[in-house]
Amino acid sequence: MSKDENKSFSTVSFDTVQLIINYIEESILESLTLKHIAKKFYLSVSTLNNLFKIVCGMTIMEYVRNRRLSLAGQELLISNIHIIDIAFKYGYETPEAFSKAFTRFHGFPPSFVRRTYPKIKFFHPLFIKIERLGGWEKDYPDYELVRTKQNSSGQEINSFYCYDETTKNKGGITLEKKSKEYRLCVSDMNHKEDWRILLLLSQKLNQKDIHFKVDGKTSIFAHGLEFKLDKIGLTFKWKEEQRIKDFFHHKGNASNRFAGFKYFDTTFEGMKVRCMFYGDCPGDDKDEFLYNNTDPVEINGQILRVQTLEFYYENAEPDNEYYKMVEAWLKKYS
Repeated sequence: MSKDENKSFSTVSFDTVQLIINYIEESILESLTLKHIAKKFYLSVSTLNNLFKIVCGMTIMEYVRNRRLSLAGQELLISNIHIIDIAFKYGYETPEAFSKAFTRFHGFPPSFVRRTYPKIKFFHPLFIKIERLGGWEKDYPDYELVRTKQNSSGQEINSFYCYDETTKNKGGITLEKKSKEYRLCVSDMNHKEDWRILLLLSQKLNQKDIHFKVDGKTSIFAHGLEFKLDKIGLTFKWKEEQRIKDFFHHKGNASNRFAGFKYFDTTFEGMKVRCMFYGDCPGDDKDEFLYNNTDPVEINGQILRVQTLEFYYENAEPDNEYYKMVEAWLKKYS
């Protein structure tokens, strides 16, 4: 450290660091750069960065990133705001950049938050006293969000609140739409062989009393928005992995791609089938959880539980053709 930096440090107190943190918290949705913050507090960029790292144990931009991604995860959990809008809100220029940063921080992509209720990480605001308070929340409870406040002595304390049952059963978001009844007849559809395989597989699963839902891109197809299926996507209960492997005569274990999500690929009647499992959270052994955000679709008299198009639209990337297909359908029939 240079003599100039030592001299600058001697004129800066812990209170100054707290004022910097307070300013970041007040301006968290604005454009924050080292140069801008340094100018605000009449410090050089190097002095600001070194001071903050010594006192807080991280660089100033690491702190900004931790807070933004923590708040973004919280907002995804309790709102139905589009992912792309949250990405822009918290300073990311593209959904891809936001998804990459979010995945590094939380351990799973933003689209998983409303699907699996994973344990999002929460990084509290720092309060600089004689000791450093805040930071990572330990044993962060499912379905609960942390509000931080100070008691009369200035010490940070946590208060918790929990979603009511209606919000839980909605999957953490509210999907407002007119009531619709979905009925399809395969004779009216184009890709009859794909429909035959999907319905035959569904029948065999029902005969074994195996609960499932049609998920992902296949849900668009199953609502009648046709395209050539490259695979059938089905979601099963988390604890029934072995039972599903036995059904498909599949050897090997499911791959854990992210926390709370695992899958394996198999085939049925020559069609690739992706078997997905969401869980590791409260309710993962109940049908109510499996069937969150689904529509009952009647196809040739057979009822399939299919992920809603509204849910797909809320969580898909807006630059793919299937997103645009769903968007056009929702606009036409809403």
